[in-house]
Amino acid sequence: MNIYITHFRKIFYIILFSAAVWFISFSIFPENQIIKIEVGDESPAAFSAPRFLTVVDEETTEKLKEEARNDIAPVYSIDSTINIAVIDGITEMFLTVIKARTEEVLVTNDESNPENPQSIVEIVELSKVEQIEKVQSSLLFSTISTSATEVMIEISNLDNLNSSNFLTQIEFEAKSQADKLLSNGINNENLNQIRQTIVQTPPNLNLPSELYILVPEARVRSMVGEIIAENLIANQKLEEELWNEQKNKASNAVEEVTIQFFKDEIVVNEGEIIDAVLYKALDEFGYLSGESRTVQTSAIPIIFSVFLVLYVLLWRLRDSIWKNDNELLLMLTLILVSSIFLRGVSYYSNLSDLDFIQYALPVSFVGVISVILLNLRATLILSLSSSLLALAGGGNIGLVALGALGTIIPAVFLSEDTDRTLLRERIIYISLTQPLLAFGVYFFLREDGNLTQILVLSFLSALVANLAAFSLTSYIESMFRLTSSFKLSELADRNHPALRYLEDNAIGTFNHSLVVGTLADRAANKIGANSQLARAMAYYHDLGKTANSTMFVENQIGSSNPHDGLLPMESANILKAHVTEGVKLAKRFKIPETVYKGILEHHGDAVIRFFYEKEKMVNKNVSKDEFRHLGNKPTSKESAILMMADSLEAACRAIFMNEDADEGKIKNVINEIFEEKIADGQLNNAPITFKELDIIKNSFQESLEGLYHQRVLYPEITEEE
Repeated sequence: MNIYITHFRKIFYIILFSAAVWFISFSIFPENQIIKIEVGDESPAAFSAPRFLTVVDEETTEKLKEEARNDIAPVYSIDSTINIAVIDGITEMFLTVIKARTEEVLVTNDESNPENPQSIVEIVELSKVEQIEKVQSSLLFSTISTSATEVMIEISNLDNLNSSNFLTQIEFEAKSQADKLLSNGINNENLNQIRQTIVQTPPNLNLPSELYILVPEARVRSMVGEIIAENLIANQKLEEELWNEQKNKASNAVEEVTIQFFKDEIVVNEGEIIDAVLYKALDEFGYLSGESRTVQTSAIPIIFSVFLVLYVLLWRLRDSIWKNDNELLLMLTLILVSSIFLRGVSYYSNLSDLDFIQYALPVSFVGVISVILLNLRATLILSLSSSLLALAGGGNIGLVALGALGTIIPAVFLSEDTDRTLLRERIIYISLTQPLLAFGVYFFLREDGNLTQILVLSFLSALVANLAAFSLTSYIESMFRLTSSFKLSELADRNHPALRYLEDNAIGTFNHSLVVGTLADRAANKIGANSQLARAMAYYHDLGKTANSTMFVENQIGSSNPHDGLLPMESANILKAHVTEGVKLAKRFKIPETVYKGILEHHGDAVIRFFYEKEKMVNKNVSKDEFRHLGNKPTSKESAILMMADSLEAACRAIFMNEDADEGKIKNVINEIFEEKIADGQLNNAPITFKELDIIKNSFQESLEGLYHQRVLYPEITEEE
């Protein structure tokens, strides 16, 4: 029946907190009305602006940018080597004409010496017709008209006949006109046009009038036009890089076309066609969704799944969180806090234009509290929960990663045994890992935000969150009635008021408690139990003896035993009372329940053997139950160790006060105590194995051998004569 009640209670807590996560997250950070719509659709309703917003009209802006780019003329550079090649081509054509005046002919003379004829080269003057044929056979004149060729041959022969230089002057003018055209630049687009123009409208030439008497001016100009056209080639090279640079400058100089929406202004009326600008505005305001369901409703199955997995994991693991309702409530509270952090960051990232807000996620607060006050398993479960809750809150993959890793990172540097001093140091390390995590997410998402701003913000938010966790740990510990390593360290301090009270009122019991603490601490550490808790339990287990300290043997040095004048039942009742008195004092000194369980369980319900046997001598019908301690059987490894250590210290102190201790004697005492407690069923409720009991025995053996080691007997000091 108790099992069903336990499950019902856990399920009730989980359902309560799952509802709280959903309700509180979406109450604090409500989502806007969500619609499913595309560009070109009619608006199903009128929407107003919840805040001021400026939207860039990207389509119009891009159109203006493209126009600005198209207005930039191509950028060319003139290749001077091409200019030289054109001039050289014209020169070569005129040289060809001059060379065509004559021809070298090989003539053989065999009249003077028929047997050995001699060959000589003679230069023969060619006729006009022969000159024309020779020139036209050259590739240079393949496209030159016969009329132009005849003009050049005719002027060449006049120069040869009259020793004039008309052809040279014409060559100079042709080069001069060609150079003018080349200096203006010729590209592939206008090359043919320039060629046609110069052939159809030959340039005016600065030539002597005597030439025009011999040859008509029109024929000379036409010939020069053909010569130039034949040799012209494009000398402009398109500078694409420079041209693109100028186009980009012109494009960047265009200001963005923006549309402003003021708060409470109507963005779009019902039935109005949604264009790109309106669509972007509605999206920025959070009115749009790619799905028909809202974030709020889609979060329900995710949150339900998180808490269902949580319930199953805790039930299967069966660790302290499942057994301790306070720890479970703290874990559920941390999940609630984590969901608020994640939902809040997601909400403000979508609501504002500050995309870097998600990198300020303070979820390491949850991780630090979990590691210190709960355990590593709880932190791993919280990490899984945080990642799923990030999805439930409408976050992207970056927020999922930040939530999961931000929660688990503190577990790398901290543990349940971390004390306050170490936590203060590790806070800086934990805070420095947050920028590394932010950089990884930033690099993965390929975002274009300010990286320096993101890294600084992530570090500062983590530092504030971790400092808050450091400051609030003690308050949270007290609120949920938990006992952390911080608290245990404080309880083990010799200056704790309760220990001072014990020392002042029962010095023998105080020393006994210190020895038991040493035995319990070492044994607990050997089997992986909580050694700090075992030591703290040992220090306070006999706190109740201060109410009547002289009734306990360790405080009776130099005085008679008061029990000698009491009945066995009266003495037994006095011994029993130290348990109830101890609990009262523990509550008075605000010692945690986890620690003062050692008061209730260090004797269990064992029989007060000495006074029982004493009563039995006079009353054969005495009941053992009348002489049993008022405590409970140990329910943890730590309290079981305390029971053994307490009994052993007392037994060894009594035995070895009158005889020397050795390994064998100590071993016998240990075995007797263990066998007695096991036979009496005192360990039936403790989650401890026989293997662990053997380890505890060995630990006690080593500790007690060190405590009762043999000392050298020093000789008496004699006075020197």
